Amino acid sequence: MKVQDQDTGDWSLYREDLGGPIGGMTLLGWWPKSLFRELSDHAEVIQWTGSIIHAENERSSPSMGSGHFASELDGKAASFNDCFGFDENGNVYKGDYAALSYESDRNCYSVSEWYETKHAAGRHFFYGGPGGCSEKN
Repeated sequence: MKVQDQDTGDWSLYREDLGGPIGGMTLLGWWPKSLFRELSDHAEVIQWTGSIIHAENERSSPSMGSGHFASELDGKAASFNDCFGFDENGNVYKGDYAALSYESDRNCYSVSEWYETKHAAGRHFFYGGPGGCSEKN
């Protein structure tokens, strides 16, 4: 959940957790409003991102997530579950998300389309891969 401080205009981002320390949520980050000159009172884009890093002396890239491709879905691929944004009134945004994905090397990593389910995962997507890429791939 993103929250803009009414007094300072600064932004905070929270992750909803069962039993998180702040009203059941965990603070992920805080950003001063000066970083967002184009962001007055709402966001136009919400991004979920991931990256892998490996030492220069390693010959190939490490795995991401569970090490399984997104296409392997539930039970194998890693996922982000219950992904949602909020409207200007603080209510869960019910509209469609125009999902865009980027994969640096589809032979090593992948991300799925959005899935919407009524069970615990809610709106979610899968990601990951075994890695093993080198600069020569």
